[in-house]
This record gives sequence, C-alpha cells and structure tokens, in this order.
Amino acid sequence: MDKRKFPNKVEFYITNVCNLTCENCNRFNNYKFTGYQRWDDYKDQYKQWAEHIELSAAVLLGGEPLLNPTICDWVQGIPEVFGCDVQVLTNGTQLNHTPGLYQAFAKNPYQAHIGISLHNKSEFDTMRARVLDFLNGNVTEWGSVLDTPCPPDRRNYKAYWSAEDSNNVLVNMWFVENFVTAAIQFDNSQYIVNNSEPFFAHQQCGFVKFKSYHFVKGKLYKCGPSALFSEFDIQHPLAVSDEDRKIIHSYVPLSMTNFDLYHQEFFDKLDDPIPQCKFCPSNPNFKPRGNVIYPIRKELT
Repeated sequence: MDKRKFPNKVEFYITNVCNLTCENCNRFNNYKFTGYQRWDDYKDQYKQWAEHIELSAAVLLGGEPLLNPTICDWVQGIPEVFGCDVQVLTNGTQLNHTPGLYQAFAKNPYQAHIGISLHNKSEFDTMRARVLDFLNGNVTEWGSVLDTPCPPDRRNYKAYWSAEDSNNVLVNMWFVENFVTAAIQFDNSQYIVNNSEPFFAHQQCGFVKFKSYHFVKGKLYKCGPSALFSEFDIQHPLAVSDEDRKIIHSYVPLSMTNFDLYHQEFFDKLDDPIPQCKFCPSNPNFKPRGNVIYPIRKELT
C-alpha cells in the first residue's frame, strides 16, 4: 500500500497540563485538565504509523508541551521516525526552565524549531528577552515587529518575530490575541457544551479550515475536540444527556489496531462533519484571552 501523504502539518498533542488559563482555550487546558504522554510509551506505535503515512511537518503541543517531562524525547523522536520538520508550539514561559531542551534542538538533523504564541503585545519585550537568553552565540533577528525581512539564507515562517542562532536553533513568535469560543464552557458551576447543528458548526470550525488533524496516544483524530471530549468528561463530567454522552464517547480514531479495516473510510470522510461537531459552536465569537499564570504544576498524572 502506498503511503498516505499529509500536505499539511499534523499535530501531536502530548499533554493536557498548562501553566496558563487562557479563556476559550480550544483544548480545554484552562480547566485543570491533567495527564501527559511519555514518548517511550508510544514510540513503537508511531514507528508503525511511519510505514503507512508521510508527514510534511509535525507540531508538538498541548497544554504546554514544555511541561511534559519527556519533551526532549519527543523533539528528537518525531523527526527521527517520520523524517520531517517538527515544531514545538509553546507559550514560551518555560523556555529556560526545561533541562536539555536547547541541546535537543541544536543536535536535531531535521528542521526542528520552536513556535511561541504571544497573546499580548505588551509581553513582547519580556518574551524576546527569554528567547535571547535561551539561544547561544550570534543571533539574527527579523520579522514584522522589527520591520525587517527574513534573510535570504534563513527559513521564512512569516512570523511576528524570529530569531536564529549560530547553531541554527530557530524560534518564531506569532501574535495570537483573540481566541475563538471554545466548545466547553464553565457556567453555573457546571461544564457545558453547545447543542449545534453539526453541519453548521463544521462550517465555522478552525480545525477544519486549517486541517488540524491530531495524534493523541498513538491514534489519529479528525481534530482536537474529538480527541479530548471523552477524556475531559471522565475528569470533569459534562452536563449532558445520556444520549449526548454516548455521542461524546463514540468517536473512533484511526489506530494501528483498526488501520487495515478502517483507514479507507477514515480518510474518505476526514473532512466531513461528525456527530461530535454538535458540541462545538455554530456561531463562534472572537475575544481577547483572559489569562492567569499558575506555578508549574507538580502533579502531572
């Protein structure tokens, strides 16, 4: 069988834990969502996946991926297995508090780099200082915030700000101020979801627009919410009917266990609405993120 080629990046979601509480986080990490994935527990499954699919790029995210204690193993493991560029998408607060992180990037033979989501322009100078402290040797900076074009010999990710050092360790920063209404909200002391028409919610979905397919625990999901609804419901029971709870827990991801029987159907319908779309908003709004910084959590289980 020929390999399935993904023209867009595929996101590897590796932790529910985050040290920020950004309102309307679309992966629900503002609600003390716990649990993370060790690379060694899933590397053999991803090696099997690499025999069936070809990735153009991968993104490691969460939660805050730098709070995953095996993040360096992921940074080195994903490109080794899939032979592709890997980006760690982080809030940047733990950049200088993650042992071995710089070495994991400096020694990576592929185009591994760090992406930072900046949620407030007033935090730019502080974040830039963190990045410059993280990098080593001579550093070249460019980006729209500096009104400086990308040098012709550098990789251009069209970021708000970019910096690359003499070891080719690259950090890009994007300004992301507004968050779209998340599927799960906390209201009247309970966790609630939407009751949308799946077709219309699917039409408004950012995961659909940007084709944000998710690997979680060695399984491939259509999007982030389809992967996380059931786990969130186990940790924080949602205020839903028994019928809707069955829908939440009925999604079937593609895995190495069911690949032979299910892969054709899965890929044929990958961009179609699914029943779980009903829990996402059909009329999402944009609003600046509300944000509280927590201490690094010690309980990572």
